[in-house]
Amino acid sequence: MRVSKRCCLQIGLLVFASTALAIDVQAAGFSQANVKGSYSFLVNKWIADVSLQQFAEVGVLTFDGAGHVTGSATAVGDGASQTGALGGTYTVNSNGTGVVNLTTIFLGGTDRVAFVLNSTAGGVAHGVQFMTANDSNNEVVSGTAVLQSTAPAAYSAATLSGRFTFQVNAWSADMNFDEQGCIGLLTSDGKGNITGSTTCVDLGVLSKGTFTGVYTVNPDGTCSMSLVNSDGSTPVLACALNTVGAAGASDLQLVVTNPGPSGSDNSTNYEVTGTAVKQGAP
Repeated sequence: MRVSKRCCLQIGLLVFASTALAIDVQAAGFSQANVKGSYSFLVNKWIADVSLQQFAEVGVLTFDGAGHVTGSATAVGDGASQTGALGGTYTVNSNGTGVVNLTTIFLGGTDRVAFVLNSTAGGVAHGVQFMTANDSNNEVVSGTAVLQSTAPAAYSAATLSGRFTFQVNAWSADMNFDEQGCIGLLTSDGKGNITGSTTCVDLGVLSKGTFTGVYTVNPDGTCSMSLVNSDGSTPVLACALNTVGAAGASDLQLVVTNPGPSGSDNSTNYEVTGTAVKQGAP
């Protein structure tokens, strides 16, 4: 089969144009504009030293797409929980890595947080993985952030509605505390009431239970839950909504604010964190 010179030239020009376009897109890279909107986040501190407190935090960060970030969070550590505001600045490198200099106003101090963008669609990152980069202790503080919404919105109890599957784990460096884990179902009526069931493992023993409770949702998408378990424990949770659409939130990130072996006391070296995902129809 003969191929004309003109055909070869056209093919060559097409390949050159495609290559040039790919290089141009790659050269453009990421910027602050690719992190815009509100993101719910969950962070854990991983440590094996029982003399240092366990720590977890859940909340919402809002990025303006131009290098500034604000937010609110609930932090649990040293036997107490605190809620307050966050603020800072951020930069994004062309390869999708970046840094947030985040001031936790209610705890004091500024953390330098390294992050990397993922699941970018429509010019906006739908997920962020991050870790604290200025911690000199023998510990790692890391977590994930998930896009809540690209546009400002005011949320309410109705934003949290339907049946969610959930998973929570207890974290402790103290060998005197038993490790725990639970999975289950949580049903919200969109009006502030919750029911659910659990399957838990504690000291190698499997148990099942139920719970009822109430919840509130703040306008920024942070939330809280107060539960009563069938075993008599009364866990309280701080949470944050993410992936909010017309049908409400599709996911949650969770931190128990009164953690402990019984689920009702507040331990200085014990954290319980987890996630919940909307189940949907079969």
